[in-house]
Amino acid sequence: MPPAREWVNYAPIRLVGVSGGTTSEDSDKTLFPIYPLWKVSSVSEKLQALRWVLARLAFIIYIVFSVVTLVGGFLTAPLMTWYFFGDWRFWRYLRPGLGLLPHGLRLAAMMLGDGRAFMFSVPLASPPRSAPDRSLAACRSDWPHGDSCGDCSNCCKAGGNVCPLLDEELQACRGYDSFYWRYFNCGRYPSLEDEIDYYGCRKWSLAPTGRTRTATPVASPAFNVSVGTVRREECLDSAASD
Repeated sequence: MPPAREWVNYAPIRLVGVSGGTTSEDSDKTLFPIYPLWKVSSVSEKLQALRWVLARLAFIIYIVFSVVTLVGGFLTAPLMTWYFFGDWRFWRYLRPGLGLLPHGLRLAAMMLGDGRAFMFSVPLASPPRSAPDRSLAACRSDWPHGDSCGDCSNCCKAGGNVCPLLDEELQACRGYDSFYWRYFNCGRYPSLEDEIDYYGCRKWSLAPTGRTRTATPVASPAFNVSVGTVRREECLDSAASD
């Protein structure tokens, strides 16, 4: 068995969008904007950006296929759990995995009709991130839990819909640092004031330029968000026993 990967005491599930260079107003009008590749200087950087675009497009096509066919995700369960949980062993995620489709449909309805269009604003060619850009986002001075999210899970329960990736007992994210976490909304939260306002986030604040600055292209975590650690295997065992 591979060594257990440690989880943070509360690895927040960030079901919110970012805008790598767009304003708050633009984020409501743009569907997965293309990052300006002509601004990337070297050929290798252009190829890397193209790789990020293709990776996101492949994921989006796969999710659309799974939703339209209804059974596509079940027939390709190892791929589905790798995308969302970072693990091919789908049998370890049966209960949360079954909740992905109905949760995704509810989330899509909220995004289209509940003022959450900013979730579409992750640029296709933006670098994957495991943590927010600390040159833009900082913990509020009155936040008592340091880098941890403490007992707050507002962004995991938007509209009363609990994300199936959330392990409420362990207060941890089953999908921490997975493909979805890094390439879409979770890892880079927050980048827009709209996100903080929508979820009533008590932890984060943004720099005055946070609405327009492009996130620094760093794919690895920019800081340690842990106060304590929970081993990934413990979360997997908890999911399997549910």
